[in-house]
Amino acid sequence: MNNINNNTNNNNTKYHSIILFGFSGSGKSTIANLISEKYNLRVIHPSGIIRDLYEKKEIDLNNTRYNNGFWESTEGIKLFKSRLNKEKPLDMIADKIIIEEITKGNIVIDSWNLPWLTNIGQKIYLKADLETRAERVAKRSNITYNKAINIVKMKDTETTKLFKRLYGFDIAQDHNVFNYIINTNKLTIDNVFKNVCEYIDKN
Repeated sequence: MNNINNNTNNNNTKYHSIILFGFSGSGKSTIANLISEKYNLRVIHPSGIIRDLYEKKEIDLNNTRYNNGFWESTEGIKLFKSRLNKEKPLDMIADKIIIEEITKGNIVIDSWNLPWLTNIGQKIYLKADLETRAERVAKRSNITYNKAINIVKMKDTETTKLFKRLYGFDIAQDHNVFNYIINTNKLTIDNVFKNVCEYIDKN
């Protein structure tokens, strides 16, 4: 487990804003929900906002959906791929919403790109290798490991390319934005949550 304290993103108030980053299968949505409950913070899942925009549903920021397997489904992959080459994909609309929300404080957000788009909040990276994440995705989405690893690889690569094209940063390489990086490969969700809470309580 590694701590990174770069002192560029600290809030004056402990729990105002927390951003969790991780690639598919890292556990960021689950940990975000647990943090929300423990510290009585609002929680927003940007992937749920993107899904609502795609389905032309009204966005309810008090009840955003997290990924329970949708993004590994046929429909989810179709939506994912539809975003990749658009000049202004739905991500950019969702980004404006979450940037505005994080300025209000008292919030936890799990996001693929928010750590690079704002200087607000404690930024935590839940790191896990490809194989570990594929195993988790296979279990979560009830698909085979081989299918999961192919989907996870594709999402890792294409999402990295997407944000590089839209914003110029590299989510696979540019990790100096994080206050805390935890390797979750051999940890249970309970252990990850415990370590993240210890970090939050000390900072």
